[in-house]
Amino acid sequence: MPERTLADGRYELLEELGVGGMATVYKAFDTHLKVVRAIKLLDERFSQKPEIVKRFEMEAATMAKLTHENIVKLYDVHLDDVERFIVMDYIDGPSLLHLMQEEVLDVPAAIRIMIPVLRALQTAHDNGVVHRDIKPHNILLSKADGVYVSDFGIARCIDTDEMSLTRTGMIMGTWAFMAPEQRADSKGVDHLADIYSVGATLYATVTGETPKDLFASEIDPTMYKAVPRELVKLIQTACAYWTSDRYPTADAMRMDLEKTLEMIRTGQTKINFDAIKFRTDPDLWSHGPAAPPPAPAPAPAPVPEVENISVEPTSLEPPQAAAPRVAISLPMVPKRTQIGIGIGIGVASVVLAVFFGSGSTEPEISAAEIEATEQIALPQKEKRPGRMAGSEPAEEVVSRPELQHEVPVALVLGEDFVIEASIPGTSAYDKVIAWYRPQDTTDWLKTSLRRVGDGYRGTIEINRMYGMGIDYWIEAHPYHKGLPPLSHGSAKRPHKVLVVRN
Repeated sequence: MPERTLADGRYELLEELGVGGMATVYKAFDTHLKVVRAIKLLDERFSQKPEIVKRFEMEAATMAKLTHENIVKLYDVHLDDVERFIVMDYIDGPSLLHLMQEEVLDVPAAIRIMIPVLRALQTAHDNGVVHRDIKPHNILLSKADGVYVSDFGIARCIDTDEMSLTRTGMIMGTWAFMAPEQRADSKGVDHLADIYSVGATLYATVTGETPKDLFASEIDPTMYKAVPRELVKLIQTACAYWTSDRYPTADAMRMDLEKTLEMIRTGQTKINFDAIKFRTDPDLWSHGPAAPPPAPAPAPAPVPEVENISVEPTSLEPPQAAAPRVAISLPMVPKRTQIGIGIGIGVASVVLAVFFGSGSTEPEISAAEIEATEQIALPQKEKRPGRMAGSEPAEEVVSRPELQHEVPVALVLGEDFVIEASIPGTSAYDKVIAWYRPQDTTDWLKTSLRRVGDGYRGTIEINRMYGMGIDYWIEAHPYHKGLPPLSHGSAKRPHKVLVVRN
């Protein structure tokens, strides 16, 4: 390429590394620091388009707020009227895509690449950033075996003004690796869309095939025929259709990959990986301090030897142990309706209609279907031996988590309803869902609430359909057995909120 410099000669462009939709990436030499860098230069054709310039600036701002050993590092930014470019760390190896074009990776090699990718994404998600374009093209490998996530060009910063740049119905990302909700509408997708993309990337890495509609595996199980058995359940969980059925965090998926890699490393080849339910292993999800070991049971007192004892029969019955009293609160808890997309062709048509019809991935569920499944969830009581005669019965109190949520007085038409909930004292709930509908109608829609800090958050767009008001309620399900489902409101008794005009 002809000799060219940027920033008054500081950066010498050495060679072109790649061309994207709005920018070109070059290998460059920093004449001040005497090091090689990568420079992403905005195409001159777009330098006068405010929306594209704004998005380019936001990419730089997003990279600046993320510091992680597996995220390509930002060094400098020039955003004047003449030159708009980002200076980044230069990764001296190929992308995962180029590596896959040479060979299909085995399972351990693929896992070793995905683990640092998930570490990087967890940091991004913790900082409110959703990448939205994870794919083999954007995973870079260094000659020293480093793994780096790059290209935050369409990343979404949650709770920022970036929302104004993404119009409803606008599709952003690479189709084959996109989650179904992202295909329908990029606005409002959360970190679970990245989880799907990692699963799709892992599929492509170990099969060499394009990951087409992995969320529909129940309709076409043959799409997993080429996937090594060690990874089938993992990828299916990451690429589940419903966001509430996916791994709840990048760390959760990473831990399962690490566990699988350890099984392979130790030669546990006879394990039935399809039957393992990694997600339900409580040891993988407890982030608090380990519980103290139980105190050893006291040794039984020695029984004296007694000889020639005769026992006269008696008509007295032995004292009966009084049943312990239980103090417990038992609200009605609706059980989430389970909808399998593989039940029949009719269900398949619903899935297709979601993508090519209304543009929304939120399902319509009739009130009758939800209300038919409502039941009381009782926690299990521990069995205790009977008390001694004459003693007072001990009172047993069963501690039950509580789903907390503040119902708004009114909502504003045209604005987003930000739903926030919390479950104090536990982090064991990963399926928190809000069901909602226009007031006094029959069919329910749903949206998943993502974990944010110590609570959960989701949004509902209050459009003209909700002009007369909105009904809604929230339910939460734990990721392993032993804890009851929770709810705030129910299908029979939803919260009713007035919608007003601004």
